[in-house]
Amino acid sequence: MKQLLIILVFSIACVSCAQSSDEIIGTWKVKNDYYEAVYEVVKYKGKFFGKIHYYNDGKETYKGNNKKEDYFLTGVERKGKKYIKGKMYLPGGTYYEVVITLKNKDILKVLMTVEGEPYEEVWRRVINK
Repeated sequence: MKQLLIILVFSIACVSCAQSSDEIIGTWKVKNDYYEAVYEVVKYKGKFFGKIHYYNDGKETYKGNNKKEDYFLTGVERKGKKYIKGKMYLPGGTYYEVVITLKNKDILKVLMTVEGEPYEEVWRRVINK
């Protein structure tokens, strides 16, 4: 019985270690010609969501208040190293479909279609020291 328990515990530990981590989770900074922002990606019920911590496009500045309205990215699902089926909502309620690719643990490539044209952003992980 003791051996069976040891084997069971070892098996559970191996399975837990073998599962991949959700590397997309974390805080990310975006800076391009149009705006600068800090986003946080979280996981809820098996899907990923993004919320705004900071946004500035030169005309408008917004600081997130950890409210429902701060969530701008919804329903993202993991498929290998890609994250698919995401919707990035704009303030007016329209949205872009988004595909996110993990370039490495600290860089995300975010691809969307804006006004019929492909548009790509690079998000860099914010590393707290």
